[in-house]
Amino acid sequence: MKSSYCSAGLAWRATLLVMCLPFLSARAQISPGPYEVLPFEDGFIIEAFFDLIYDVGGNNRADWTGYSGTTWISPNAYNNHRGTDIAVQTGTPLYAAVAGTVTEVVTHFPKNDHSTPYGNFVRIAVDAPTPNGESIDLLYLHMLTVTATNGQRVSIGDQVGLSDNTGNSTSEHLHIQSEIRGGSPVCPFYWGHFKFPIMFNATANHQIGRVVRVTANSTVIRTDHLDSSTQISTAHEGQLFFSSYPKRGYYRVFIPNNGSNRSGWIRADQVEEVFIGTVIQAMPDNVTYVHSGQLQTKYSIRSTPNDGASQLGQVLFGGGRFVADQITNGYYRIPLPGASATWGWVKPNNRMIVYPELIHPAINTATLPTHDFPIQESFSELGKSMFGRPKFTRSVVKSFTPSSPGGDGKALFVTDANNSGNGYAESVLVGKPGHRNYFVQCDVYFNYNPAYLGSGRWERYGIFLRDDGFAGMTDTFEGGGHCYAIVWDNDDGRLRAGYITNATVVDLQSSSRYEPASGWRTMRIEARTNQIRFLLDGELLAQVNNTIYPAGQTGMGYRWHAGNTPTFPAARGAYFDNFLADTLDPVPFRFKQFGLEQDGKMRFLLSGALGSTSLIERASILAPTNWVSFTNIVNSNSIVEFHDDGTNSPCQFYRAKKL
Repeated sequence: MKSSYCSAGLAWRATLLVMCLPFLSARAQISPGPYEVLPFEDGFIIEAFFDLIYDVGGNNRADWTGYSGTTWISPNAYNNHRGTDIAVQTGTPLYAAVAGTVTEVVTHFPKNDHSTPYGNFVRIAVDAPTPNGESIDLLYLHMLTVTATNGQRVSIGDQVGLSDNTGNSTSEHLHIQSEIRGGSPVCPFYWGHFKFPIMFNATANHQIGRVVRVTANSTVIRTDHLDSSTQISTAHEGQLFFSSYPKRGYYRVFIPNNGSNRSGWIRADQVEEVFIGTVIQAMPDNVTYVHSGQLQTKYSIRSTPNDGASQLGQVLFGGGRFVADQITNGYYRIPLPGASATWGWVKPNNRMIVYPELIHPAINTATLPTHDFPIQESFSELGKSMFGRPKFTRSVVKSFTPSSPGGDGKALFVTDANNSGNGYAESVLVGKPGHRNYFVQCDVYFNYNPAYLGSGRWERYGIFLRDDGFAGMTDTFEGGGHCYAIVWDNDDGRLRAGYITNATVVDLQSSSRYEPASGWRTMRIEARTNQIRFLLDGELLAQVNNTIYPAGQTGMGYRWHAGNTPTFPAARGAYFDNFLADTLDPVPFRFKQFGLEQDGKMRFLLSGALGSTSLIERASILAPTNWVSFTNIVNSNSIVEFHDDGTNSPCQFYRAKKL
């Protein structure tokens, strides 16, 4: 467990739709804070937010997202946590998120030294004030080295050091602390210290904050991320909401006009991520935080953009973010969840932030990964793999013998051995929180070698789908596993196919199955609505109707079980190859793309239902009798590529039909 000073977290990109709304002045609303970027080169899971209640007695906690409770599960705050924690691999470059002056540097502690709370750290006195008017310092804790020097001026993007696990830390990560100069730490999200509501790092592979648009006719907003959770209200098609993070097939979104809930949960397969709208945020009152405490002066949500219009509801709490799709007469139109599709108008004042831009202007949304299907990787380049998002550290591609079926002698090696702290699991996560009907398939090497493990110790690894976004497998540290999975244990060869809840595997096979031999095996899981199928080398292991996980991401995972006396063999880890995930939804049958290559070949992309066969015909003259058969195409993925390199005709026509 981490201390009050630190902590030990999908990245999933949005649809490529951009719309700019005009920024209008309205009664001297305030500008957002000065932090422009997430300050790391590569980041993974959000592990903990700031504890707003800051309960020294240890009885409760709350954070900016609307969470309030007594159990810490990432990314929620835990008691007395004074910053925001993000998993980053030891040695990750860290950059100044803001312009300022370095006023404190500690950099003499060795790697993984835990003798002090902060370990190596840097403090930057920020030039610009907060939206609340305070002077602030920005601190990075648990560093490996600090390269900035005391008194140095830094600009946004200047490197200040490298990350690590020093100080009171149980897993390598970056602790970002926003501190009132000469006073106490405060939550940078709750108090609007970031310049943009959707924050990226400079390499745009990590994101905090999202805008989601409802795609279903209507969808339930619940108190928790379970289909059985109590309904708060209803959201409707086209409404925009701000989400603090996704988890377990849901997005956590801020909602107005509800005295009991600052936020709620919307199913991820009922919305889509977009980069549209204007985000507004009511500043909290300058009082001690109470989770049920409402703003002293609330914001009316009116029926029309006029001061005399009737009131439909109110913005009751500070710190939450809402997304406007229209701006008129100094008013911003936001959704008002309820029985019918309703929007209302809010007029900002000098205690409300209006964000002029959603994201940093240097981020090009058109170049962000879409994370759409098909997702396929054969791991052909040696070295650190940037495929997917790990939980704690990047996996590496290594040469491996024997090769996987049809492989090239290289495979992805997934291990917890690179984690400097208590993270005994590792994963590679791909896809979107809203992915529901799809399959995942991967070759996995079963390394049946129990002699090196020791008594009571084993390795477990396999594939999963509809994960909660934290890919814990059978580990509860920084978020327990919640997913459907096939996992294999290398101490006795036990193979399990089922679902994982709070790190416990429920095997759905009719009897226990063992595979006590080494070799490459092909794991596959299919999810169609509530029908889940598990297969090994094409053999059906189990087929069930199960509703526990409605949607989520997919990937590969590894877990080291250290036994009563923890030992850590250096060779631990698992090899994966030929990863494939693709949709099981009906796919429109059409040519997606075509073009002439430099070598004279015609290149085509053809979409179609998985497993369907298409007849491709061509003609040099567009006439009913001129069509001749060219080739048959089987859709091994939802989109397949083929070429025509055998024609010199200056004009060629192509058509396809399903067989």
